Amino acid sequence: MNDRAWDWAWHCRGLTPTQRLVLLALAEQAGEDGATYLPPLRRLQRMTGLSRRGIAKTLHALEAAGWIVTERAEYDGATAHRLLLDGAGSASESPENDREGGSNDVS
Repeated sequence: MNDRAWDWAWHCRGLTPTQRLVLLALAEQAGEDGATYLPPLRRLQRMTGLSRRGIAKTLHALEAAGWIVTERAEYDGATAHRLLLDGAGSASESPENDREGGSNDVS
């Protein structure tokens, strides 16, 4: 697990609970560069409790909102979702902001 990706996912703002859950599942699988090869849908289903359709819908919403980018690996064509850890999405706060009395609203 990449601690940077995990912290980032927890501090992203403007997500629905379902989007946060899927983003956290992806962050748990992320490498140091923020890339994660999509775990089999069955694994995401076990991790999140969501249906295949719910997962697909949520991945599309996360991409549309600018939190992730879907890519194809050149060597095997597998799907990867890259977490946009640097300045992605509508707004995110650093963990330091929460510790210093920054916004603690839950989205």
